[in-house]
Amino acid sequence: MINTKEFIVSEFSENILLVSLKDDSKFSDTSSFFLSLSQHLRENIKGAVFTASEKSLSIKYDFCTLPSEELTENLFSEIEKFKPSNKIKTRLKLDIPVLYSEEYGLDIKEISSLCSLSINEIAQIHSSKTYSVKMIGFTPGFAYLGDVDKNLRVPRRVEPRKNLLPGSIGISNNRTGIYSLGGPGGWNILGRTPINLFNPDLDNPFQILPDKQINFYPINKDEFESILNTHKNEY
Repeated sequence: MINTKEFIVSEFSENILLVSLKDDSKFSDTSSFFLSLSQHLRENIKGAVFTASEKSLSIKYDFCTLPSEELTENLFSEIEKFKPSNKIKTRLKLDIPVLYSEEYGLDIKEISSLCSLSINEIAQIHSSKTYSVKMIGFTPGFAYLGDVDKNLRVPRRVEPRKNLLPGSIGISNNRTGIYSLGGPGGWNILGRTPINLFNPDLDNPFQILPDKQINFYPINKDEFESILNTHKNEY
């Protein structure tokens, strides 16, 4: 049973509550915790939309049909029943090929200079870890993955780009991210994946979801072109 005194529930707006953990909470992996908690609440509280992030959980509701007092009471009741060990499921793994190069890694030379690493070393370090999906946000399908190796951490770009190619992969401090649809972005781009991570014909059109773990593996230009041509004809 969870002690509800570890939680802070605040009003983010007139129809959104924000649930966070106190600084002295015993839960260290907060992204997994809030993901699991959101699944539990979604199954047991109707009339609200639960969205998990790395360090909090937002609850959007219609205060005309579900008063905040009733929602808060139900919320604490369900939190007390919640058992994280029973809710965290084995995460599915997704292997993603990446071309680490100056052509698609728009900032890979800058990363190389800042980290004193060759392009091959950057590729090896970045692809050597299994990343957890910490949250999805910023733009549709953008996945925040962590944690990045300490030897590869660089700050955000001073000037964001207006339009990145779909599949661009970037780094910002201890997070690496995938721009599934492309678009604007301020992270340092070190490569690109040729696979299509978006399929509008599926119920959930994005391949990268919070219940997955991500592995990257390096490919060369010929492999990139071959995979890219295959995926162009998929959807």
